[in-house]
Parts: sequence; structure tokens; C-alpha cells
Amino acid sequence: MRPKDQLLLDFPAKASPGFERFLGQANRELLQVLQQRSQRFVLVWGAPGSGKSHLLRAWVAAAQAGGLSACYMDAAEQPLPPEMPLPDCIAVDQVEALDAEGQGRLFTLFNDVYHGGRGQLLLSAHLPPAQLALREDVRTRMALCLVYQIKPLSDEEKIAALQEMAHQRQIRVDEAVFHYLLRHWRRDIDSLVQMLDVLDAHSLTHQRPITVPLLRTLLQQQENV
Repeated sequence: MRPKDQLLLDFPAKASPGFERFLGQANRELLQVLQQRSQRFVLVWGAPGSGKSHLLRAWVAAAQAGGLSACYMDAAEQPLPPEMPLPDCIAVDQVEALDAEGQGRLFTLFNDVYHGGRGQLLLSAHLPPAQLALREDVRTRMALCLVYQIKPLSDEEKIAALQEMAHQRQIRVDEAVFHYLLRHWRRDIDSLVQMLDVLDAHSLTHQRPITVPLLRTLLQQQENV
């Protein structure tokens, strides 16, 4: 039997990320700062699964929807380009994964935004800047950032978010399904929303309502893959 974090679910393609998944009161000030684009330098940090990557992608998607040039880069998956046109909005995810060369490029990005008088830089990390194993000059530049810790949603807030998404999509879901998900599935909001998408597709395919027995059957099938 596979552990829960290794289930091979056939997830559909991700929808465009949005800020609506961060419905908790604890992150309201951060969301306002990002939505209003009132700060040129922001760093968000938090534990794995807290939604950092989703938040950065949502910020970039909102910028592009507003007619701005914006790019998202995951430092754990791709090196920062040595040279690039300076877009209006730059998001660099998982900065702790940058090697020495990548840290030098991030230092240059800071300088380009700061001295160029335009653009915004949004970073994410798993720890606050003072605890990151980065070059001292990079950490010095991070002093320019407004720093926020992403606070995890409570179970009640996660359920409320899932219920609202189901309502928006006109999906009928027993509330007990969400409680079962929190006990038997990954607890980060992205994984929970992906599972809602999978359940919706599965229920349509098999013409069955989304209930705890359907969810249990689906998880059992995946564990036996």
C-alpha cells in the first residue's frame, strides 16, 4: 500500500491560480498588499504546503490579467536566466534553492528593480530571511522586502473555502466529504482543491454523487495502484 503522499491521482490540468483560496483572516493584510501592489519588494515564507507557490502564481496571473508583464520562476526547478528584460512583476519561488550563481542573479534583480525605479519583486522561502543560507549581500538586499509569514488556514477555513469553490462550480458535495478529506488526504489547500476537481470528474464519469463512500473508494483504488 502506498503512503498518502504518493497516491497516483490523475489530476486535471491546474486552473489559473487565484487569491480566492487564501480565505483565512490571518493572511488578509498580505493579500491586500499583493492585490494592491503597494510594495515593490515582498518576501513570503512558510512551511511546505502553506501555499507559497500558489500565491506567487496568483500574483503573476493577476498582473498579466491587468495588462502588466510578469513572470514566475521556481528556483528549485530552473536556474534564473543570466540576462532578461525587466518585466513589471517578477516572482521567484523557493529562493533557498538558489546556488551561488543564482544568488548573484537575484542580487542583480534586486539592483535592477531598485535602481531602475520600476518593477516589483515577490520572493518566497521556507524560512525568514535571517535564517536562510544565502550570500550576505543577498540577505542585505532582502532588508528591502516587506516580510510576511503565510499562516495556514484552520480546518474550518479550509472547509469553508472548499464549500465556496464547490458552490461556484455548482458541484453538490456532502460536507462530510471535506471532513473526511482532512483526515485521510494531504491537508494543504492546493491538494484539497485538486482532489475536489478529481472527485467532480470521477462523479461525472460514473454518474454518482460526491459522497464519503465515493471518496473512500477512490482513495482505496489509488492506494492499490
